[in-house]
Amino acid sequence: MTLREKVAQLFVISISRNPSAKTRASQDSLIRDYGVGNIIIMRGPIHEFMERANYLQKLARYPLLVATDAEWGAAMRFYEYLPYPRQAQLARIEKGAEKLLYKMGRNVGKELLDLNIYVNYAPVADVAPANLETFSQRAFSHDPKQISALANAYMRGMQDEGIYACAKHYPGHGGSSVDAHYEMPVLTQTRAYMDSVDLYPYTTMFANGLEMVMIGHYSVPSIDPSGNPTSISGILMNDVLRRDQGFKGVVITDAIAMKGLTNSKRGPIEAVLGVYKAGADMILMPEKPAKCIEAITEKLEKGEWSVAELDKKVYNVLMLKARAGFFEKGFNPEVKNLDRKIAAARKRDYRLIKRMQRKMLKSSKPYIAPTGDDRTLILDRAGK
Repeated sequence: MTLREKVAQLFVISISRNPSAKTRASQDSLIRDYGVGNIIIMRGPIHEFMERANYLQKLARYPLLVATDAEWGAAMRFYEYLPYPRQAQLARIEKGAEKLLYKMGRNVGKELLDLNIYVNYAPVADVAPANLETFSQRAFSHDPKQISALANAYMRGMQDEGIYACAKHYPGHGGSSVDAHYEMPVLTQTRAYMDSVDLYPYTTMFANGLEMVMIGHYSVPSIDPSGNPTSISGILMNDVLRRDQGFKGVVITDAIAMKGLTNSKRGPIEAVLGVYKAGADMILMPEKPAKCIEAITEKLEKGEWSVAELDKKVYNVLMLKARAGFFEKGFNPEVKNLDRKIAAARKRDYRLIKRMQRKMLKSSKPYIAPTGDDRTLILDRAGK
């Protein structure tokens, strides 16, 4: 690989529905000419996306690692699938929850493997505070031990099917009601509190073989007194995550365009340079990806940054692909027989979802009303 191709292997670009001709040409160039190594598929009709993914795979010199957000199954992105209940509802199951979450992980893993999607940006491991609408459905609960048990079960199920789970949003969003999509949350908890509460689910998942972790965009002064976002904090990534917690997997940022990181003082290129320097292995959905690739490459060519460090990052990403069998003889990233696979998945998921519904109806825990556009099968105490 050239230096620029190595850098491009770290980038994840988004594939959304109905892109303009200009956007399609830009994506084609990023993969064909720059060597971008990863894509994330957004929400829309599954056939449209698989056709596009198949085409992009043919352009790529090295197979693309495809990811998506499937916190409650492939239905989170593709309407053709059946949606599982959201994490907050699953935590209402009082008996056998871990066993059911493991089976859900296996089923979701099968769904994604059918689509040659090998990375699921899930589960959410944030410890939810009370009355926080942003995480009222996405987080399991307010109890770090319960979160740990359920997140680990879901993770193991996916990874036993060959899917890379990616816990998020490290080091934990729960200490703030601010949404990092719009501004940077500031978490004021002490380091001792963070260790025992927000970091606890991650600690247990690391010990159980979590493959990937996603860094959120927050300020945590008790960890990094500079006030910098965690995603550009070398203290957080190197001292806390790698050294103190012993995480050896792949570190990916949350979406670069989120205002918790990119703002009037820190543009998209500066943000990407910051997360790369801080220690991230993969860079998610940057604005101006071609210019960002060139900016990092220039730093390396001038000798300002270490090529050896780049090689470590690229090795981490390529090993995900290697362990998934991408470089083995006969591997084919093209998705075929899609309708048959969807029908089998719906039948398989329906049975497990009904079991979860019955458990949720028996729950003595309070019903959590959905917020916004929620398609999941959530039942209130009356079964509606």
